[in-house]
Amino acid sequence: MKKLLLAITLLGFAQLGFSAESEAVLSFRKVLWGSAKDSIYRDGKKLEFVKDKTSLIKNAYALPGDDMTIGAVKLDKVLYIFNDDSRFYKVFLQGSFEQVEEMKFILTYKYGDYRNESFVDDSHIMQWQVKDVTFTLKEVTKSRFELTIESNWQASSDYKKNTSVDDF
Repeated sequence: MKKLLLAITLLGFAQLGFSAESEAVLSFRKVLWGSAKDSIYRDGKKLEFVKDKTSLIKNAYALPGDDMTIGAVKLDKVLYIFNDDSRFYKVFLQGSFEQVEEMKFILTYKYGDYRNESFVDDSHIMQWQVKDVTFTLKEVTKSRFELTIESNWQASSDYKKNTSVDDF
């Protein structure tokens, strides 16, 4: 009986781990990946993105009055990044060094342990992969953290098109 109970419990944990890992991340703050910059609405209101002129990131925009928190983590910067066709594909978040452990907790709680880790110069970099979205948390020693959330929606879209060709 104990063995059966143990087997059922282990199966339950395995299912929980699998379901958390198989969830797709379709958007960031209700903005769907691949959306055209000039036609994004949230809660019935059109979003007006403002070019961030201080950013070194190409095609980086901010939203005036945007929520500057994720959970209990306070952010210094939230940038929405668009490709050359003005399609949404990446988010850049920045916060204080003191908040990095809380951000790491949020990511680990939602998506499990990070899959990749590296140390480059003064940075500790951790990555989570959730379907076609990559979360990269960069801890810049005694300075700040940077979280990049990048969707590979274009490759997924191309794959679907290429596997449903009926021209020949």
